[in-house]
Amino acid sequence: MDLHLGPNDQPIESSSAPAAVMYKTESIQTLATMPMARIRYMEGAVGKWLPLQQNWSSRCCTLPERYTESAQRIHAFETRDSDVFVVTFMKCGTTWMQELAWLLLNQLDFAAAKSSYVMECSRFLEYSSISPQSDDTITACEKMVSPRLIKSHLPAQLLPQQVWQQGRKIIYVARNPKDVVVSSYHFLKGTQLWEGDLDTFVNEFMKDQILYTSFWSHIVDFWRMRNEPNIFFVTYEEMKRDLRAVIKRLCKFLSVDDVKDKQMEQLLQHLSFDNMKGSKYSNLTGLLRETQNTTKDFEFMRRGVVGSYKDELSALHRQKLDKWTSDFLKAYDIRESDIFGEL
Repeated sequence: MDLHLGPNDQPIESSSAPAAVMYKTESIQTLATMPMARIRYMEGAVGKWLPLQQNWSSRCCTLPERYTESAQRIHAFETRDSDVFVVTFMKCGTTWMQELAWLLLNQLDFAAAKSSYVMECSRFLEYSSISPQSDDTITACEKMVSPRLIKSHLPAQLLPQQVWQQGRKIIYVARNPKDVVVSSYHFLKGTQLWEGDLDTFVNEFMKDQILYTSFWSHIVDFWRMRNEPNIFFVTYEEMKRDLRAVIKRLCKFLSVDDVKDKQMEQLLQHLSFDNMKGSKYSNLTGLLRETQNTTKDFEFMRRGVVGSYKDELSALHRQKLDKWTSDFLKAYDIRESDIFGEL
């Protein structure tokens, strides 16, 4: 199916808005609990505004079919000079980085951070196209007061065009695939967006049938653009190894004052996994249990460690995932350790 999408199926008339683009969708059969499709741009319709030159029409992203109702609005989303986007594949430390970046952009206002839900301070751009229970999150992002910190799990080619045209700041957080597989499995099962066992999930993940996959193209495209001046590329593993150094580097990227020693200790304590898991405003377990269809044992924040997959993935799972990773990365002459270090 080819879709020429505009808001409410109407042509875009604003001269400042990006031109409408053509999308191609392919419905797929998965164990997701809502109809899913692979979405890509038509050949020749995408790429000129992205700093990485490649055939972007070969890149697809698995999303709910209902995403097509919002695709053009997201493409045409108008950005501001002070905008910062936190972009990740899901379950890569997104909430952790949102909390950090928001505090740096708001003069370390710990009182506000301790009394406001993270998704209120940092809106999730495409969430209403993922969750039918959500209010219109695109409009909510439009109404945010500057400086806006906007979250998205969309791959590079599906982000608002102006992000690239205007060089808006992007903080990109990557995480090793085996930990992501385990964490996203528990999350999607817990929110009842996917039904099945871990073995089936691993297979669907590698076949780009899980929400937001393809995982590796998502990561690798940003890795290859990591030296662009508007991109801050960091890994979950680096944040766990030396969060202090990440904070110092991020301050420079965001053009904010360095965090002084005393404030740094307070910030590191605030950002500790135990502290964030203990706060209802950063750990959304309670809120999601109240507002969405979750399982009784659902946990938004589970373990927060590097290598947690070792307790849950079988030797066969690891072997399959390692081969899948190696096969993808060798086309770019990249090793997994180049991105994440030794795991």
